[in-house]
This record gives sequence, structure tokens and C-alpha cells, in this order.
Amino acid sequence: MFADLGRGLDRSGAAPLAQQVYEAIRAAVLSGRLAPGDRLPASRAAADLLAVGRNTVTAAYERLAADGFVEAKGAAGTAVARIDPALLRRRDLAPAGTLSARGRALAGIERGQPVAASPFVPGLPALDLFPGELWARLMARRLRQSKAELFGFEHPGGWPPLKQAIVRHIAALRGIVVAPEQVLVTTGAQGGLDLVARLLCDVGDPVWIEEPGYLGARGAFVAAGLRLVPVPVDGEGIRVEAGQGSGVRPRLVYVTPSHQYPTGVALTLARRLALLQAAEAADAWVLEDDFDGEFRFEGPPLDPLFNLAPSGRVIYLGTFGKALAPALRVGFAVLPAELAAVAARVIRHTGQAPPLIVQAVLADFVLEGHFAAHLRRLMTVYGERRAALIEACERRLAPFGRVQRSEAGIQLALRLNGIDDAVAARAVAAAGIVAPALSRACLETPQVSGLQLGFACVPVPAIDPAVARLAEALRSLV
Repeated sequence: MFADLGRGLDRSGAAPLAQQVYEAIRAAVLSGRLAPGDRLPASRAAADLLAVGRNTVTAAYERLAADGFVEAKGAAGTAVARIDPALLRRRDLAPAGTLSARGRALAGIERGQPVAASPFVPGLPALDLFPGELWARLMARRLRQSKAELFGFEHPGGWPPLKQAIVRHIAALRGIVVAPEQVLVTTGAQGGLDLVARLLCDVGDPVWIEEPGYLGARGAFVAAGLRLVPVPVDGEGIRVEAGQGSGVRPRLVYVTPSHQYPTGVALTLARRLALLQAAEAADAWVLEDDFDGEFRFEGPPLDPLFNLAPSGRVIYLGTFGKALAPALRVGFAVLPAELAAVAARVIRHTGQAPPLIVQAVLADFVLEGHFAAHLRRLMTVYGERRAALIEACERRLAPFGRVQRSEAGIQLALRLNGIDDAVAARAVAAAGIVAPALSRACLETPQVSGLQLGFACVPVPAIDPAVARLAEALRSLV
């Protein structure tokens, strides 16, 4: 028996031999190959059988005894602990049986696994432009200061200087004027979606969502157990009258009004006002996701819903992930003051607060003017990449579809002519291009056919060759 265990040991040094001996004997006990009461060889004899040192066996036996798998019996040696064999019998569980209904629904929302090195990943910023050296200096400075409050439980609602920085940022960029107490720092926009859904809604409450719409929001609402009510989107944004015609009074309305995700259209003023009126009539909250509102390339900036709602029923979500790096996982929610105070208490129970040390570095980055300079640089670079993508698409893809010139954001929608977009997405993926199908963002029967093309992550020289590969993939389908 022990000789068999010795043949399974890896002597290359990948793991300590004592650990391997421990795991081998433990596995033999759990599988029943070593039965309760079976005596183990003395440490010297076991070492000879396994061709290892005696100290290795002694260490493994001691750990097995500490974990309760064996019992040391003095002069009588060491024996397998007397455990009821019924407790050692294992049965395989079907994976579906281990999930809740909400877990199964969440697992069914396929967002894909985009590869950063692939062209046209939607929502991915220019990671090659991330100010790594500057960020490292700011982080090192904060670590040298070693303030205890940055490594404890203080400030669950957000690092106060970062909240002040966010207030300045959204006032300058979006004209939103609030107090720092109204800002809640979250783990990206996704953390804000999750927190708001659980804070304001009960299981089964209806939520209006855009159709097609953002899969991350759908996931957050499914996780909260909400009832999804898809409301169609057209060239003017969400069709409010269609939502009202559904006969469902929402508890929450989720919208991306500045540039709808994934189609890129902007919600017209008439629709904005109608939406706020409908929310007022239903006594519903409006969740305004301004996911990359920093980037507007054509026309004047649109007034946020937050500024159009005197009753204070709009919650504004933003993120730094689209301008810096998604991995930072820092976003924010702007709420009415009384709700923000409650949310700051609730967030301690949800785990949706990013590390304070990251918040502190980001606050320094914003307050010292680095973020504004970074945004100016990105606007120039992104403008060039956007123009190059539009030109290449109009020149190479005209037989297959038309690129929709969204005024804002860091991705564009290519509307396809008579080509199944799910088939097209698989074809271009085979060519090394990540361009998700618009139809996957639909909850019900797809109303759109097209591909999402993110331009922020693709340098200008790489855009035309990538579009050429995309055109070749589409040509194979017609």
C-alpha cells in the first residue's frame, strides 16, 4: 500500500514531500483504501517504503493527527482514526442542483471573455495609455505615509477626499452640483448597480430595462431577484410609452440616456421628460448610468437626468474604469443625502467598497490635476481612433452594413444588412476580433442585428488592418 503511495510522489520540488505524503494518506483514508483502525507503518519503515526522509513522514503523520485523520497510540504506533465509514462515503452532486434559481439565471447571462489584445473589445479603455509610472509614485507616497485609517474599516461610504474630488469632477464635466455627503464610492459601476438594486427593491419588484440593454445591469437585477421588464429602444432612446403600455408599474427604471448601451443613441429631451414623468407617476426610482460620459465627440453635452429631476428620484452612476483601467474597480453613485447616509451603512454588509488605499491614490490623482490632463490626452487619442474606425468601416464594410455614428462613448455599433449577428460574431472571433453581437443584449426576440466595435483600445495603425480582417470574415457569410 505504502509503496503505491510512494510511486505517486512528485520529487521535482513542485510541492514539499511532507505535504504530498500527507495528501496521499488523507486521500487513501477518504477513499476507504485505508480503513478506520488500520495501523500505519512506523515512521522509519514508512520512510523506507516511500523512499523519503524520516522527518518527512513524521511531519506528515503529525499533520494527519492534528486534522483528525489518524491517532497516535504510543507504543502501539499510529492508526487511522475510527471514523464512521458512512461519513467517508462521497456522492457526486449535479452542478445544477447546487445553484439557486437566481444563480442559474446569473450563470445563463453570457458576457463573454474578451481578450485585451484583440481589436474592438467594447468598453475597454486604452490600457497602453494608463499613467503607470505616475500612479506608482502616488501609490508609493501613500504607502510611505502609512495612515492607519487607510488600512482599517473607516469611511465605508468612501474616502472623504475622493468624494470631494468626484464632486468637483462631475460639476465640471456634467454640471451636476451636489455635496460630498451625497456621493457613495463603489466597486465600479457594477458595484453601484448591485447595491442600489438590493437597497431599494424587494425580491420580485419590477424593473424597466432597455431592450437591447447592458448585460451587467441585467446581471445585477437578476442577482437581486428583480422582475425584468424589457422596454424597447429606438432612434430616440427608450420608448417610454411602450413601458407604460406594458401595464407594469416599475419600482426601478434603468437607463443609459447620454449614449444608450449598446446602440449608442441618445435619449431625446422629450423622452427624458416623459421618462421622469412616468417614474413620478409610478413612484419609481430612476437609475442613470453614465458609464463613459467623459467622452463626447460631437455636439454639446446633454443634460443629465439627475439635473432634470427636481423631486430627487434619480440616482446617478459613474465609473473611473472607462477612463483609467477597469481593474481599479472604482465607481460612484450620487444619491439624495438621506439615502446616501443609509447606503453608507448598508455598503459595509455588501463588500461593494473598493480598498481605501486605492481610493486615496485616485483622490490624489484627481485633486492634483492629473486626471483632467489624462482625459484631455484621451479625448485627442480617442477622437483619432474613432475617426479612423468610422473611415475604415465606411470604406470596407459598406456591402455588409452601416456604422452608427454615436456622438459619445468609446464604442460604435455596426448595423448589419441581412446577416445573423450571432453568426457574424463567431466568424470575426475566429479571425481574432472581439465584436459582440447586438442581439445578445436583447432579453426577448432580438430587434437589432449588428456588432459592437470598441475603438479606445486599438491604436490608429492597427484599425484598418483589423477592419480588413473583419470584412473578410463577413464576406465569407454572404
